[in-house]
Amino acid sequence: MSNTDPILKLFKTNAWLVPALFVVMACFPLFMHLDVLPIRIWDESRQAWNAFEMWQNGNYLVTYFQGAPDMWSTKPPLLIWCQALLFGLIGPGELALRLPSAVAALLTGWFLLRTVARNLGASWMGLIACAVLYTNQGYINMHVARSGDYDAMLVLFMSLSAWALYRWTVDGRPRQVLFFFILLTLGVLTKSVQALLFLPGLFLFLLFEKKVITLFRLRQTYFGLLLFVLVVGGFYALRESANPGYLEAVWMNELGGRYGDALEGHHGPWNYYVSMLIEHHFVPWWWLVPCGIVLGFAHRNPEMRRWTLLLVCVGSAYLFIMSSAGTKLEWYEAPLFPILSALAAIAIYVPFVWLQSENLFTPQLRGRVLPYLLLFLGFVGPYSSTVGRMYFPKEWAWDEERYAGTKFLQSMVRGTEHTQVDAVCYDDYNAQNAFYVKLLQDRGERIDCIAKPDLTTGQRAMAWEPFVKGYIESHYTVDLVKEDGPVRIYLIIGEHNGAP
Repeated sequence: MSNTDPILKLFKTNAWLVPALFVVMACFPLFMHLDVLPIRIWDESRQAWNAFEMWQNGNYLVTYFQGAPDMWSTKPPLLIWCQALLFGLIGPGELALRLPSAVAALLTGWFLLRTVARNLGASWMGLIACAVLYTNQGYINMHVARSGDYDAMLVLFMSLSAWALYRWTVDGRPRQVLFFFILLTLGVLTKSVQALLFLPGLFLFLLFEKKVITLFRLRQTYFGLLLFVLVVGGFYALRESANPGYLEAVWMNELGGRYGDALEGHHGPWNYYVSMLIEHHFVPWWWLVPCGIVLGFAHRNPEMRRWTLLLVCVGSAYLFIMSSAGTKLEWYEAPLFPILSALAAIAIYVPFVWLQSENLFTPQLRGRVLPYLLLFLGFVGPYSSTVGRMYFPKEWAWDEERYAGTKFLQSMVRGTEHTQVDAVCYDDYNAQNAFYVKLLQDRGERIDCIAKPDLTTGQRAMAWEPFVKGYIESHYTVDLVKEDGPVRIYLIIGEHNGAP
């Protein structure tokens, strides 16, 4: 392909064109209005607390949640280090929390483009793969590329480690093996054992390529293994020493407990991830994946066949492992997105080149207009839809009430809401709201999270959950100070007679 690919010639003569298109294409879905939506409940709010307390207490080994070592979110702290650093540089908030994920997503696309361009001589296929990656709803999502969660950074290191080992099978340079172990180490320091789940697929790929024995003859393999054991094992040993019971919590949260059982009710059928990809997260591209597999294996270029083999081995093995696990969460499929995007790109790129090379039209129409026009028309709809979702970010209908109070507190932190609030009342787990209250307290505001039975006369209490509002109105004499959607702010006049 590298000798006849007309797109490669364009890339060589205009070296700036494809990278420039990539940057323009990537920036809007990844960075636009990144800080508009308030911090999410569960994982993102937990990371916010971890990073904030690390920034304040200077303990870079043990992560803390509301003043105590965090034994629920037990992942290693590479992401938290990045977030804590940004909290110090640009201030704590949504942007600093989510920026590491957006940058990781940008780098994932860049290295996907670079890998395809260097190894297959098909830079435009790499750009197409990135366009697919940045226009699927599962990746450009509040739990992956645009969130303060672990998954975008995990996808970066898992993808780069696989591409490093693939690169070694292409050029035979031992340093690629060392890069593989370094990236694997960074992946584990991001999200623990999940970073290792490409290994079965990579082993299968090496078996097909007859490279397993060669790999274990390299001294870089053993040096890389030693580096991995020292760094990863050293972290877990130090954390257990500083925080006894940590390893037991890791086992229950990340290893045996999570794989064998459906923790916290997160269960699903065996085809949970396949259905999610087809129905929601890899729309509209999923149907191109089998086409890409067939075209990739049938291609006359051996490097295209090898690239397809890597993607199929790694992707199918990972999908099998995750589908077999007891706990199923939609963002566990995140490492599949670059793989599926690369396979879908093959199905688009092969006819793209065919239109360039076959004598179907006049040379000017064939070479300069039609293929690019079809490519533009194929992506303009999905890309416009993606950018539209990012330009006007909004809550899902079922989340509007949950985040109503969070948005109000976010406005108070940003100084666009000036209503006095002394007490924030809620019943459910609301770490994201407590985080905003903490930011206000650090700024000198007199505000606290107070249980609804503990309100006192003269306080201005904020509530938005129906049960909490009902309790306040039935147990206290109140004046309604402000109502903003589900959010109500009450001035507590006194308790009703006979109220507990």
